[in-house]
Amino acid sequence: MQPAYQLIKAERELAGRITQLLAQTVVLDVEPLIAPWKSSQRMLDEGIASMLRRVGMLPEVRVLCFATNSAREPSVAPHLPGKQVIYLASARKPLNVEPYLTLPRPGVVIGDQVVTDGLLARRIGYTFLHLRPALRDMPVGPLLLRGGGELLMPLLFAQRKSARA
Repeated sequence: MQPAYQLIKAERELAGRITQLLAQTVVLDVEPLIAPWKSSQRMLDEGIASMLRRVGMLPEVRVLCFATNSAREPSVAPHLPGKQVIYLASARKPLNVEPYLTLPRPGVVIGDQVVTDGLLARRIGYTFLHLRPALRDMPVGPLLLRGGGELLMPLLFAQRKSARA
């Protein structure tokens, strides 16, 4: 059984962890992983293109799903030959799990928030790759969510936490 939680200390670790877990589906939180909070349309589009190059090249990955609770959308629908690419705006993570239920397994959810991304991963049976941005870069809303997530961590992942964290 794959571990339910792994802490990622730097983005450069992502490809190795995805490969190690043999993830066929990668669900990526958009803010701040793809584009910083309240950043420009150009930064969102460039972030998506960059992630498509970095994660899309991994042979085991069949599906890349960009998911955000915000209404932000790319200017052009993301596409990568040979891969299924999905972009979910206003995704309602972790409440709405339906879009993820038919995606290939095993899978990972990569994000910064335990309350949204971590709980989504747990609900759909994926590993949560937790990337923690610097506190100084976080707006107040995500900062408050992070605090709540710290309180939930023992309840969600205590018995399943990876030794690599």
